[in-house]
This record gives sequence, structure tokens and C-alpha cells, in this order.
Amino acid sequence: MSEFFSTFGAWPIFLAFLTSFGLCCLFAFAPQLFLNQEHMQNDLSARQAQHKRPTPRIGGAAVIVGLAVATLLYARHIQTDLLLALAAGVVVFGVGLREDISRDMSPKARLLAAFASAALAIVLSGAMVPRFGLPYVDSVVGLAFIGVLVTLLWSAGACHALNLIDGLNGLASGYSMMAAAGYFFIGGITGDTDVQLVSALLFVALFGFFVLNWPFGRVFLGDAGAYAIGHVLSWLGIILLARNPEGAGLAVVLILFWPVADTAFAIIRRRLLDKDTDQPDRLHFHHLVVRALRLLTNKQFNPDMLNPTATLVMLPFIAVPISMGVIFWSNGVGALVGLLFFALLFVSSYAFSMDYFKSRRFAVSDLPEDVQAQLEGYAVEVSELSGLVIAASRATYLTICRRAGETGWSLISSNETGAETTVFDQFETDADAWGYFQALTH
Repeated sequence: MSEFFSTFGAWPIFLAFLTSFGLCCLFAFAPQLFLNQEHMQNDLSARQAQHKRPTPRIGGAAVIVGLAVATLLYARHIQTDLLLALAAGVVVFGVGLREDISRDMSPKARLLAAFASAALAIVLSGAMVPRFGLPYVDSVVGLAFIGVLVTLLWSAGACHALNLIDGLNGLASGYSMMAAAGYFFIGGITGDTDVQLVSALLFVALFGFFVLNWPFGRVFLGDAGAYAIGHVLSWLGIILLARNPEGAGLAVVLILFWPVADTAFAIIRRRLLDKDTDQPDRLHFHHLVVRALRLLTNKQFNPDMLNPTATLVMLPFIAVPISMGVIFWSNGVGALVGLLFFALLFVSSYAFSMDYFKSRRFAVSDLPEDVQAQLEGYAVEVSELSGLVIAASRATYLTICRRAGETGWSLISSNETGAETTVFDQFETDADAWGYFQALTH
């Protein structure tokens, strides 16, 4: 650490932080400069909205600008391969920013942009994932075609995965800061001071956003930030592996574990439930943590604080695989054991939580009082799709149920001010009701 500051000084750190923090302040306190009137109105009038002011979703752009400004000023200290790999992220950043501002880019278009940035990074830097740290596997990954395919999936998957875990205040940015810290320490081990520099700049730029996003969500990360930060994190790992033959790819996978595990499990879960893999749901791990907090506190917890508190609960657990990735940087077998252990822990914890909620969570007595009043006198079947919904840092109590004697399902959504949407007996299935709610909150 002292060697780092003796080489670069503290100025680039302050520059990245102040640029990011200053822009986030501007976004948060003058949203009218960055949101058109239609988007501001939609932001405030959304039925599930809990915030009282328009909230720009371009905080991640401030992070990337802070990182880019400081990186360019110190470009002479950064090797060409890393510099070009990072620059390739401009494609996915641009597409994500278009979505944040205009809301007209589909998930498929954003994913394609992530692949385009990955392909461009391969061409410009000449780097690919060279190995995982396991002899027989590495002989296959070493084949050019396989190496390119693995690198494309690695890079684009990290981008998409980080975007998917961006569901609570401070969660994606908190994870990203810890991942950047992990790369900083590995860079110190390998002597890659430019990786250390970029990791440190990313950390402080993220912190400039974090202090305005957590706990109250004054500004959101957005697609531009999530995808671009995912690109940076993936290529910091790839460049380290390409430069250092002793490095184990599985150790870097441990650093990327949380978003990758959550995304992979979401894909598997949706396939098992015969649902489209690209359709969003509210069954990610962080959604379960929010529900668990409400249950364990006997519903006495301030709903506005469920979101940031869930982040605090999760971050220590997210930090452990990252720490193991640093420890097993040059030990592929140790990294594999750690990866299998955390994967088993993730799946078993998720399965236990789902079983717990099925047995205890969705009873009429657990629903908000205003919803109970509307259902009074009826025998009610409550769908497992009901519960506390956290999306874009907003909380809504959603009830999807079917009253005795009725064939159709009903939908009731409410927040602390009372029921806002009530549609009785109009949906053929509970999934249809959930789809209607998603359309309302898009």
C-alpha cells in the first residue's frame, strides 16, 4: 500500500472520487437536467414508487466518468493491453446509457452490446482467459476457439450479472468495491501496479456513488454503470491471468462469484419452472433477504429501511468468496474447492429460504392491514408470487390471490399510504396477474 502511494500519490484517488461524487450530487439534486418531463412524471407517479423526488438512473455514468478522467491523466502508468481492454467497454456503456435516458433498449440489445465490447477487447488487447488452474481443463481452454468463446462468455456474463444484482441500494456498488479491492491486492502480489491503479480508481469512484445511493437511493446505478463496471471487473481479472502464468482462473471466478452465482441460478431456476430465461423475476437472493428481515423482525421493521439493511446483511457474505479468490490466486485446486463449497452453500441457503417462505410467508394474516380488510370474510388462496417486492430501490406490498368461489385471480398492490391498485377476479392465472403488475411497474 505504501509503495502504491509513493508511486502514484493521493491525487488520482481524490480526482476519481471528486469527479464521481460531484456528478452524482448534480444528478441527485438537479434531476430535471437529466430527465425529461415524461420520465420525471412516470418516475413519481409509478404505482409502486416510494421515493418523493425524481431519481436519475445514471449514477453509474458518474462512476465511469470519474474512472475515465483519472485513468486518462495517468495513462502513461498503464500498460497498453489493459488500457485498450477498458476502452472497449465504451460500446456497452453507450447502449446502457441510451437505455437509462431513453428507456428504449431491450435486454437482448444490451447483452449483444456486452458481447461486442468483449470481442473488441479481445481484438484490441490480444488477451483472453488462458487457464482456470486445472491441468486437463486448461489444455482445452488453451485452444484458440475455446479461449475466445470462454472470454466472450466471461466478459459479457459479468456485465449482465452485475446488472441483475443491482436490486438494493448499495448492493451492486458495494460488491464492486470489494471486487476492486480484491484485484488491488492481487496486483500487489503480482507486481501489476497498473492493475492496482485502475482498481483503486474504480473503488473510490464507486464510493463517490455509494454515499449517495446508500441508504436512501438519491441516485441509482443504471444500466450504463452496471454493464460498464461489469466489463471493467471482468477485464481486470483477464489481464491479470494473461500476464501471470501462475494465476488460476477459478480464483478470479471466486472474485466474481456472487453476481455470477445469482445469475446462473436464476437461469437454471427459470428453466426448471419452464419460464423464459430473459424474463425478470423477484426471486433473486437479495429479494429473499428482504423478506427474511421482515419476517424475523415480526413485520415491525421500518419498510423504508428494509432495502439498505438487507445490503448490510449481505455484504459480509459477499466478501468471503472474494477474499478466498485473493488467497487462492495461484492455487487452482484450492480455488475449485472454495468455488464448490460456496456454490453448495448458495444453493442450499436459497432452497432452505424458499421452503421457509412457502410454509410461513404467504398467509393472509401476514398481509398489510388494508389488504386484509379488503379480503375479510373470504376464504383466500394466496399465490407464492405475493409478498414484498423490491425493484429499482422501491418497495411495494403485492398480493395475488384467489377468493373462494371465484375462478379468476385478483391483484392488490399497496404501499404505506394504502392500496394503490386493485383488480379483482380478472386474471386466469396468478402468473397473468404477476405479468400485469410487471407491466404497471415497467
